[in-house]
Amino acid sequence: MAATSTKARSGRGTLRAGPDRRARAERLLSLFAWHRDAPLVARSLGLSLDELYAELDDLKLRRKAYRLTRGSEFDLPIARAVPGVPSGPPVRRRARSARTQSAAAAEREAAPAESDPRAMSAAAGAAPRGEGARGGAVADQAAELLAVLAKVGPRRGALAARLGAPRHPLSERVLLARFRAAGLERELGQRERDLLRGLFARHRGAARAVAAELGLEPQPLQRLLRERGLSGEIESLRDRFRTEARARRWPREQIEQLVRRRAWLDDLGIAAELEGEVLSRARPAWERSGGSVARLRRELRVSESDARALQALLAR
Repeated sequence: MAATSTKARSGRGTLRAGPDRRARAERLLSLFAWHRDAPLVARSLGLSLDELYAELDDLKLRRKAYRLTRGSEFDLPIARAVPGVPSGPPVRRRARSARTQSAAAAEREAAPAESDPRAMSAAAGAAPRGEGARGGAVADQAAELLAVLAKVGPRRGALAARLGAPRHPLSERVLLARFRAAGLERELGQRERDLLRGLFARHRGAARAVAAELGLEPQPLQRLLRERGLSGEIESLRDRFRTEARARRWPREQIEQLVRRRAWLDDLGIAAELEGEVLSRARPAWERSGGSVARLRRELRVSESDARALQALLAR
């Protein structure tokens, strides 16, 4: 392994022999199928990302390797028999009823053994070593992801930057694949839902403010809401804030809301509606004031700055 890595990083940068190239290609693909993350593959090989990319290009494997990071379990290469190793007996597909009966029989046989500590310890010792190693690697990766999730929160941009290489954050598909491979897809989804609910409540339904805090554009935010099944719930919350905005008392609360929170009303889509209502109700007072801000302020019981802002709207 070390000799192969040294040859890959040499000045020539190529593997000349055909069997060596095939063996190296199979090893790289197996690592990508296991880790589903280029930085982890590079770390396991003791290479930098640039060296790994150069080797993938030399072997013409970059597209195939990254297809493994973005795909599902069904996209993995088909297992092949190892030359020189005898294969087992042929396996035939059984009917569903036969499989159900055999599974029930296995459960009945396993039930007494679960109550016997010696039987359980013997079964644990008989577990394949490969499965134990894989389980340990998955547990380590899950612990690492949970630690990062606790530090930066369920914000995809921050998670991608933290888990990726310097100045090379993970793509969203690779990030989600890592959480899925570690068995944390549901945990990430629940935390994202809680974060989105809290942010929309804090910003009183303003989608642009929530998108800015998450470092997203409005369209990716809407896609995230649909992905997490929150579109209907968030729209109901925004409707509640629209109802509250329309129910503000006249004249001071409605005028203050219009001139001070115009961006929020515009985000909710009711700025033009409320502006027309406020201006129609304030126009008689403005005409009676004769253009005097002081008289307009006294009649509508608003501050001087709000009276000037309202006068500017009425004079348009």
